[in-house]
Amino acid sequence: MGYMVELNTLLGFPKDFDVNTLKVGGKYAITKDRERAFPLHIALLMVDSQWNFYGYCVAHSAVVKEQKTQIDFEVLSLFSAEEKKIYKDRFLEAAKSTGEVKR
Repeated sequence: MGYMVELNTLLGFPKDFDVNTLKVGGKYAITKDRERAFPLHIALLMVDSQWNFYGYCVAHSAVVKEQKTQIDFEVLSLFSAEEKKIYKDRFLEAAKSTGEVKR
């Protein structure tokens, strides 16, 4: 018998999260479907469902309840437009080779 928990190494935003509200030092909370494990107190890349990377954050807490996970995080840095493009291009290149993203 097992228990399914998704391990996340990127902080992925829900589709309804307004990335335009992000600011360095800002503190936010998001809720994700399913039970997930997040590393706490280390730098995590922030990303949306289209593989656009926004910068780094730190997750201060992750609470799993009723098959959902709430993550409280703080923005550490935000990328310039050029940096966003580089991160997306490099990630997609690598993730296609590992099968994380379909070609």
